[in-house]
Amino acid sequence: MLEEAEVLKLLGPEKADRSWAALTRQGGILRFKVAGAWKYPTFQFDRRNRRIRSSFAAIKAAARAARWSDLRLLSWLMRPHLEFKEVPAATLSSQGDAVLTAFLAEVATQFHG
Repeated sequence: MLEEAEVLKLLGPEKADRSWAALTRQGGILRFKVAGAWKYPTFQFDRRNRRIRSSFAAIKAAARAARWSDLRLLSWLMRPHLEFKEVPAATLSSQGDAVLTAFLAEVATQFHG
């Protein structure tokens, strides 16, 4: 988990100034209050490119559309999944599109299965 100051530094001042309010206001980022301070799961960030992972952004948007809470999404990302050797959160950096596909299948079964 990263603290807010670490996230702002990671994203860089130019990105943070423009998009930080929108990210937090629109729910485009996972964050949880821990001991009175906001904490951010590390897996959602592409540290090398200093941005939110595009696959995570798509997953977060699909979760919002399906009316999943942030806690439910975090739970799904942190539980073992049959399609991956690691939990989906750990697989985002190497197989982001596959994690997105698996998540979309999970959400689809909620409505169709």
